[in-house]
Amino acid sequence: MSVQSHSTHKHNNKKTKTKKIQSQTEPEDSTITDDNNNRKSINNLNPPDPDNNGVSGKTKKKKNKKKRKASELETMTTTNEDDNENNLELVVEPKGSREDKEKKSKKKKAKSEESFVMEKKVEDPNAVSKFKISEPLREKLKEKGIESLFPIQAMTFDIILRGSDLVGRARTGQGKTLAFVLPVLESVTNGPGKASRKNGDGRAPSVLVLLPTRELACQVNADFEVYGGALGLTSCCLYGGAPYQPQKIKLERGVDIVIGTPGRIKDHIERGSIDLSQLKFRVLDEADEMLRMGFVEDVELILGKVKNVGKVQTLLFSATLPDWVKDIAKRFLKPDKETADLVGNTKMKASTSVRHIILPCSGSARSQLIPDIIRCYSSGGRTIIFTETKESASHLAELLPGARALHGDIQQAQREVSYE
Repeated sequence: MSVQSHSTHKHNNKKTKTKKIQSQTEPEDSTITDDNNNRKSINNLNPPDPDNNGVSGKTKKKKNKKKRKASELETMTTTNEDDNENNLELVVEPKGSREDKEKKSKKKKAKSEESFVMEKKVEDPNAVSKFKISEPLREKLKEKGIESLFPIQAMTFDIILRGSDLVGRARTGQGKTLAFVLPVLESVTNGPGKASRKNGDGRAPSVLVLLPTRELACQVNADFEVYGGALGLTSCCLYGGAPYQPQKIKLERGVDIVIGTPGRIKDHIERGSIDLSQLKFRVLDEADEMLRMGFVEDVELILGKVKNVGKVQTLLFSATLPDWVKDIAKRFLKPDKETADLVGNTKMKASTSVRHIILPCSGSARSQLIPDIIRCYSSGGRTIIFTETKESASHLAELLPGARALHGDIQQAQREVSYE
C-alpha cells in the first residue's frame, strides 16, 4: 500500500511540474488542457498582490487599461453625441422659414413665367416695338389695345416709310386702314418730307386720301384724327351731302390731311378751294369699289391734277385687281412700285374670318326670317343689312323694329345719326 502511494505521489509531482513549465511558456489568458482534458483558465502566473485582494499586478494594469479605454470610448461617444446635437441644431429651420421658402419659390416661378411670356412677346415679328413708330403713336396704339400689327400693316410699313409706291391687296377686315395711316403719319412727321412740310394757317395738305363712300371716308378720317392728332396733325373730311362752306373754311385755315370721296374732292378742285401743290402722299383705298360705283373719270381727274409726280408717293389698295385698277397702277404709280398681296389668286373679297351662310327665302318671308337670324347670330351687337335697292332698304327698315334706312336719298345729317 505504501509503495503504491509513494509512486503515485511522485507521479503527481511530475505532473505538477509539467503543468508549471507549460504555463510559463503559454501567453497570458491562455487555456491549458491537462491529461484528463480538463480546461483551466490561468490569468497570471505572478503571485497575488495582498493589497489587491488576490489580484495580480498585471491583472490590475490590464483592468486599469480597460478602464482607460472605456473612459476614452465614453468620452468619444459623448463628443459624437454633442456633435450630432450641434449638427441637428444647424439643420433645424427657424419658425416660418418654410413658408418664406415657399413664397420665394412661388415668386421665382412667377418671375420665370413672366420672363417667358415677355420673351414670347419680344419674339413676335409683328410687335409694335419692331417698327419705327414714334412714342406718341405707340401710346395711342396701346390705348387701343394694339400690341402687334396685322400682316398687311407689317408688310406695308417699311415699304411706305422708305418712299416706294405701293399696290396693296387685302380683304375687308384685315386692318387695311392702319396699313397706310401709320406709315404715312410717320413719314410726314419724321421722314424725308418733314423739312419741306409747311406749318401754320393756310397750309396746303400733305396727304390726300380717296374713298368710294362717305361712311368709309368718315371712318378713315376718325383714325387720322386719333393718330394724327397725337402728332399734332389736323385733317378734314370732304364728302357730298354736306354743306360746302364749312369744308371750305377748314381748307382755307390749313390742314395736313384731306380725306374724301372723289365727287366732292373734284368739286373743291374745280372751285379752287383745295391746293394739291404740296402733296406728299395720295392714297386710293377700295379702288375696285370706285370703279364699280362709277368714279373712274373723277379719280383720273384728281390724280392728273398732281404736277410734281416724282415727289409724290402713291398708294393704291384694292381687294381685287380689275383691268381699270391695273391701268391706274400703271399710269399713276412709279415703275419700281412694290406690291403687298394677302389675297393672291383667290376670288373671295371678304376676310376668311367672316362666316357666310346662304338661306333660300321668298321676298314675303324675309321680314320674319331676318329678325330670327339677328337674334341667333348678332349676340346683342349692331347689325348691318345690305339690300339691292334703296326702296328695299326703306321697306325693310319699316318692318324691322329699331332699324333705320341708310342710302343716297337720306339727308346727310340723318345718315350720320344712323351710323354713329
